[in-house]
Amino acid sequence: MAPQNKMGPQSQRRLTLQERTHHMQASSNNKRKAGQLTLFGIQAFDFNKDCEVCRGRLQGREVHRAHHQLCPNNKCKKGMVLSQSAIDQLKKDQQLKQHFEQPLQPSEKASSRYATKEAGIDLFAAWKPTQKQQDMPPSQRAPNDEGAPNNDNTPAPDAELICTEVTAKVNDPTFQKEHEKNRAPLAMPAFAGVAVEHVINKKRSTEHFDGLTLTVPSTNNMHQSPHCHSIVGQKLLLVDWLRLHDFAIRCPNCHSANLRNDRTNFSKNKVLFPIFTLEGPPSWCVVMSMVCPCCRQRFAGNDGNILSTIPAHAANRYPVEPKHALQNKNTHLGTSATQVFDMLMTTYGNGDLCSRLLYNTLNRSHLERTTSFYSYHASKGQKSLNYVPKDGSFITVFPPLGDWIQETYDDACNNSNNHWGISDHDRHVRELQGVKCNKLCAEDHTHEVTKTYFRRKQIGANALWDVATETGKIVAAALVPSTKTKDLSHAAIALSRRPGFKPKAMHSDRWPVKVDYWSRVFGAALQGRLGLFHYTQRIVKTLRKRHVDYFLAINLLLDSMHFYHQEDYESLLIALKDGTLNGTKHTEEDISNMKSSKTFRQRYGKYLRKEIRLLANQISPFSPSPTLNLIHERDLRRTDIATLTSSLVE
Repeated sequence: MAPQNKMGPQSQRRLTLQERTHHMQASSNNKRKAGQLTLFGIQAFDFNKDCEVCRGRLQGREVHRAHHQLCPNNKCKKGMVLSQSAIDQLKKDQQLKQHFEQPLQPSEKASSRYATKEAGIDLFAAWKPTQKQQDMPPSQRAPNDEGAPNNDNTPAPDAELICTEVTAKVNDPTFQKEHEKNRAPLAMPAFAGVAVEHVINKKRSTEHFDGLTLTVPSTNNMHQSPHCHSIVGQKLLLVDWLRLHDFAIRCPNCHSANLRNDRTNFSKNKVLFPIFTLEGPPSWCVVMSMVCPCCRQRFAGNDGNILSTIPAHAANRYPVEPKHALQNKNTHLGTSATQVFDMLMTTYGNGDLCSRLLYNTLNRSHLERTTSFYSYHASKGQKSLNYVPKDGSFITVFPPLGDWIQETYDDACNNSNNHWGISDHDRHVRELQGVKCNKLCAEDHTHEVTKTYFRRKQIGANALWDVATETGKIVAAALVPSTKTKDLSHAAIALSRRPGFKPKAMHSDRWPVKVDYWSRVFGAALQGRLGLFHYTQRIVKTLRKRHVDYFLAINLLLDSMHFYHQEDYESLLIALKDGTLNGTKHTEEDISNMKSSKTFRQRYGKYLRKEIRLLANQISPFSPSPTLNLIHERDLRRTDIATLTSSLVE
């Protein structure tokens, strides 16, 4: 051990690093001394120090002067700095207090001193409703509220006046600064402001609106203003059901009261709600916000809960399907777009393609308007102004991306906001569960469906196992991680328990593999067969494709196994000869050449029903003669087919 005199004070105290840190923090010299600070950082008033009278009393001396005006001992100010109007109000309150404390005199009881004729007229005058009460439907108005009509006889603005006012607003620097961050193009808030001022607030909405839509009119002077020309034909929607359709809307939340109008998004924040379609630039909406007086829940006029509640003839005025009018979205897709996307998403699941279609619509619209604007001035021999640029001016809000469209489509499929109250997902499930089968079914795995499935790797979807009936209807479809039987066993057992699903035979592309399993699931009486396609493929794959008689052997082989339905085949030949199928007339020689190759099967096989030929011992003696002739013809061809295939087999 080292000598004690060699050891410093630090080691003697044995302070840890954390304790030394606390000691250093506590030894700061920048601490505030004492006293309370005001909001402005100055020392707060302390009457024991800052009031001379109170400070003198604490020291034992008497100061003959008034207390400080902030001192609570000041009888006049009472510690408050009051203005002259506040002091006068305190005096009036004191006088009123003394007046009401005095008892009522006998001469003042039951007196008609203040019951004059003018007071009676004012009391019993007709009650005039407020602006909000006028907007309510008749079911929500008071009994004496008849909705005073509009007495404004000023003429409605024409198209030229609207164009002039829109141009003046757009050229105003104050207006430009106010709407520089608006989602809509600069000319659309200007047009919405003119419409609100001259049409909506004047109660002329029923005269100028087509349902909910007010279209920007075209004028003779629109080519003189690029901004005015850029919005001609665009649509402004006023989503106010109580004003334009005048019917009560029950609250979707509590179902106990009718909704009441509050205010629009344009009146509060000067914003417009976009609707993207495949018809051109987006439509912009002035959406009314409605509040339930019972549960205080707020609903937007374009909410899917509202669109599914109101009658269909009114909901169709808003160009968005109720299931796609989601609450948590800041934009909607129009009906013209969702009807196309429903087909694309179901087949391909390509949200990026849907997004590119919306972008292409906006680009083509701007190109057409730019060409029209410059060509007009060129035909007149005039020098035109610079047209509105596309990005940032003509297009201020871009269409959604592919991922957004895919997520919105999934949410819409699981959304029950429609007039029948069931989502598309549940409806499709019930349709599949309602298919019955008493004869024949076929099970198979497909991989093409999963290639375009959204997030298929995250859910582990490698294939789709499906079952179809003899009518072509799908009975069951399940995503499976592999083609093993154990992955589809749960779905197959659930399918066998359906009361209307009792097949007698089943086709499979891997028969007779797992025969014991299928017999256990669907019963021992189930007959299994290999499908026609896979049956022929097991023979065709053994043939040489480069052989000169390859297609002849294939045609003879297929003809010996099945034949086309007679009515379908004759109708197809007539359509090919008349040219009504693909616009080209075919001769007998052209049709014969297509039959000798795979062209006829690839192009027109989907239009024809196939019937499998029966064996001779399966034909009833009462069968018609054409069938017997076909069987006999097939038996005669067996020798030719055997001769050809023997030379083609590798």
